[in-house]
Amino acid sequence: VGGSGKQSLTRLASFIAGYKTFQITLTRSYNANNLLEDLKYLYRVAGQQGKGISFIFTDQEIKDEGFLEYMNNVLSSGEVSNLFARDEVDEICQELIPVMKREFPRRPPTPENLYDYFLSRARQNLHVVLCFSPVGEKFRNRS
Repeated sequence: VGGSGKQSLTRLASFIAGYKTFQITLTRSYNANNLLEDLKYLYRVAGQQGKGISFIFTDQEIKDEGFLEYMNNVLSSGEVSNLFARDEVDEICQELIPVMKREFPRRPPTPENLYDYFLSRARQNLHVVLCFSPVGEKFRNRS
């Protein structure tokens, strides 16, 4: 139901928890590549920097039904396959070596362990909030 305060409550709860909030800015040319760039930003904040962030995603922001597939991947497994290029993954892992050594001193900093650590931090710190209106045909068709 529109106007019930879903986004406002999310922003309030995020502020109380000390999290940043993020919402995509739709433009006429916004497409799946833009969404993937926004997801990269979210994963870098949550997984690489280790900061809590809430991603507010509304039904008005679904320009392409393929967006829901990416959201499903984030929510079900916490990972979007091939989101980062190999060199970006290497860069992220290099920055996480001292952080992981501090938190898990006995765990060897292999590329696999570092990437798993990155994903676990992202899962822990990234909060996806779906603000969909249950009124209308589109919601029934998507569910």
